[in-house]
Amino acid sequence: MAATNVQMADSRWERLRRYREYLDFYAGDQWESPPRAGEKRLTFNYARVFVHKAASYLFGKPYNLQVPPSDEMPPERAAEVERLLKATYEANNLYALDYDTAVDAAVIGDGAFRVLPTEEGVRVTSVDPQALDVETDPLDFRRVLAVTHSYTVEEPVDHGLWAGRRLSGEFVERWTDSEVTLQVDGAHVATLPNPLGRIPYVIFPNIRRPFSFWGESDLVDLIGPARELNKRMSVLAWVLEVSGNPIAVLENAEADGIRVGPGQLWELPAESKAYLLDLLQGGGVKLHIEYVDLLYRALHDIAETPRTAFGDSGRVISGAALEVEMEPLVQKVSRKRQIWTGVIQARNELILRSLELLGAGPMAPYRTLVQWPSLLPEDRSQTVRDEVALVEAGIHSRRRAMEVLGEDDPEAEYRRVVEESLSPEDISLMQLQYR
Repeated sequence: MAATNVQMADSRWERLRRYREYLDFYAGDQWESPPRAGEKRLTFNYARVFVHKAASYLFGKPYNLQVPPSDEMPPERAAEVERLLKATYEANNLYALDYDTAVDAAVIGDGAFRVLPTEEGVRVTSVDPQALDVETDPLDFRRVLAVTHSYTVEEPVDHGLWAGRRLSGEFVERWTDSEVTLQVDGAHVATLPNPLGRIPYVIFPNIRRPFSFWGESDLVDLIGPARELNKRMSVLAWVLEVSGNPIAVLENAEADGIRVGPGQLWELPAESKAYLLDLLQGGGVKLHIEYVDLLYRALHDIAETPRTAFGDSGRVISGAALEVEMEPLVQKVSRKRQIWTGVIQARNELILRSLELLGAGPMAPYRTLVQWPSLLPEDRSQTVRDEVALVEAGIHSRRRAMEVLGEDDPEAEYRRVVEESLSPEDISLMQLQYR
């Protein structure tokens, strides 16, 4: 048991060390050693640019949520549950929070949300994974058995489940499906039943690592090429700077009093030579530029973010060719969407359970669907024509066509379409049948 605890501690400190390294690199601290006296250093923070670019494609357009009807959830109730869920999203500004959390997760490799019912409603927050420890099932490393959350409360407050206690200090909460335990400054304070019946945390990887609960940063493969690019660009900048302020080379002469500049005259003894050192001679700068171009291309390849994603393809090509060029980024974002779909659905379940506790009525089976918008720009008129043809051929329903066209609530929109085409008597009959 002792050996296992040591291994867990080592794993935690390694994870925290990794987080710090990535956060520093993202912030622009990308050189491995302190600068030498007079050394020129340039930092091109492509790490930050690539992280924000991927997050912008992931959450650049809002996704749509649906609560599908079922035997336990009739259509009218499903519509009401969906309305309450979307109201909770608006109250917590979750679409903006998702983008911020996607950036954080892309930098350090992990992300986390916490969902709890409060007197003001359901509160959803993004949690720093550095403050979390997780106990998982030995036979299933993705199944969470307990979550420990450490944080500091400086001023005594009525805090969440601990309202009325006026506590402050170093808080350590340990959550399981059945109970939550609080320690403050190392002393046990209370153990309460878990009101949700579920651990109120959704912890997820940015990119999955083999056989590991914790994830991988977007920066893991960018650090080496980015550092080399900074070095080469700094050398190139120094060469160009020196070439504009040439170095005078004297042979068999004293350098005292020699100045380089327009109109300067030199008096040199016999058999002395003087010339300017030309660092651009022989095409040396071209070799630097070619190497920088290779590093630049390597960065884009490793980040799976082609230059086209920045709006510069460099030539006039067809839409289909642009889609092919953008495919690496599309695949990267699609992989992240698979992870985020599960994250959003798990978070929605906690939100619905919290709404139940707050008296909003039954929410089971806590099932939601996530509809993602298209990653690339589309010709909407062509999509409309395609869906009209599919509906007329009986391949797609009108509701399905509305989903493809991006309607937020296809069910309600379809009802409005039907109501506009019917008489008042037909509408009354339809409503009775619909019930």
